[in-house]
Amino acid sequence: MKKIGTLAASLALMTGVLAACGGNSNSNQASPSETSSGSSSASASNSPAADPVKFSIMHNQGEYSWPTYEKMVSAFNGQTGNTAELKYIPAEEAVNWLQTQFIGHSEPEIVSGTTTEKLIEAYKNGWIVDLLPYLDEISPYTNKPWKDSFLPGLIDSALDKTDANNPHLYGIPNQVVTVNLYYNKDIFAKIGVTDPPATITEFLEVAKKAKDAGYIPFSIQNSMDWNLGWLATDLASYLWRSSVSELDLNQSGKIELNEWAVAVVQDKVTKDSPQLKEYLRLLSDLVPYFNEGFNSASWEFEGLFNDGKSAMTLNGSWYPNQYQQGGFKFNYGIAPIPYLDKGYSELGGTERYKFKIGSTPYFAVTRNAKENKADSAAVNFLQYMTAPEGGAKLLAEELNLIPVVQGVDVPEVLKPIMESFGNDEQLSFGANEFTAEQKDKWFKNQQKYLAGKMTAEQFLNEFGKDLKKYANEAIKTHPEWNLEQYLQ
Repeated sequence: MKKIGTLAASLALMTGVLAACGGNSNSNQASPSETSSGSSSASASNSPAADPVKFSIMHNQGEYSWPTYEKMVSAFNGQTGNTAELKYIPAEEAVNWLQTQFIGHSEPEIVSGTTTEKLIEAYKNGWIVDLLPYLDEISPYTNKPWKDSFLPGLIDSALDKTDANNPHLYGIPNQVVTVNLYYNKDIFAKIGVTDPPATITEFLEVAKKAKDAGYIPFSIQNSMDWNLGWLATDLASYLWRSSVSELDLNQSGKIELNEWAVAVVQDKVTKDSPQLKEYLRLLSDLVPYFNEGFNSASWEFEGLFNDGKSAMTLNGSWYPNQYQQGGFKFNYGIAPIPYLDKGYSELGGTERYKFKIGSTPYFAVTRNAKENKADSAAVNFLQYMTAPEGGAKLLAEELNLIPVVQGVDVPEVLKPIMESFGNDEQLSFGANEFTAEQKDKWFKNQQKYLAGKMTAEQFLNEFGKDLKKYANEAIKTHPEWNLEQYLQ
């Protein structure tokens, strides 16, 4: 089961075509009054920089978003006198390209499009700076501390708390990323369904109606471990909820990877855990409603939904903009992922959990920004990008993105998702991802199970065979976990 934040971030990396996108020159910069309302309102105290600097912003945003980011950069340049320039790197090349730039000491002043794990590595190597101290600075766009702009809990979710006494912030999120159920309203009307399914029980009922009417009930892909993994992550929050009090060693309300390792070593999580058996039972019940060839399918799962052939699918909060750009000819709706209910499983819930808003670090400031004396300007751009009356408003209005800050109206189409946020901690199953080898084995065996080439008993026996070995490898690899007190 995969963590939603990581998966969604990975999916966001996959959009775009090979090109480079340079920022506008000063001659083309738009003044605040010439840009959209999303970039027009800056604090009066935000006067042009005394010593304007030039710096680059590496990104891998899809081509459809380029005009919006160019508008944002142009407005920022016009207000500050700095010259920020956009540099586009295709999503599939971003991680390797950035690693090469870091090694060659030639990275842009602001970078994005990499993973949290890579950002942690970059910080340890001295390649990026810790942005946490900057959050206490007064933003020139709000006249308040920068941290006060963000939605409650959002920055906390992006912190690296490996050292609880010394957390770090490697990057600034610029959108709240969620995974949702998308459904075809036209198909629903034809099969006599009015509302989207709220529970797994209802989901299976709707799926049967869609299949009986000749539609693909639910289109997914399982050639990579993120699309079906989104559903697995949501299920984990219900399957393992009753185990939190036993497995949550630091009483954070979550079960973290080090705590999964202790649970395995202490035989509190085994191949015979009822949560795993229930997970496999649900997957088995879902298979008849998947699109044909789902185990090898990739982006065609989106095409099935876009072409009006599937009744439901899972996708991210970025999909409304793709729908708008694609001009698809059907009516769609958005709802939270159907939750595991007690009507289907004893381990289910009686109501939906409302999870805390979370995001991942994304735009980071590099050592070259400090060495080129552009770090203040780089942070200032990130402050503008997340300003309620600046870049955040622009991203929401033009790209249908959920802003990371308060005081910005959310696009109407996304309001059902905003209403699903709350204060519950989301859980992820982590006892299958202690090592890369173990994660790969779990995923491939799950493909076999879904294809009918492996029974549930065989799957669980394979999972349990080296479970303690993988947990001990992780513990040995992470001495900073300091688990001796629990393992004696």
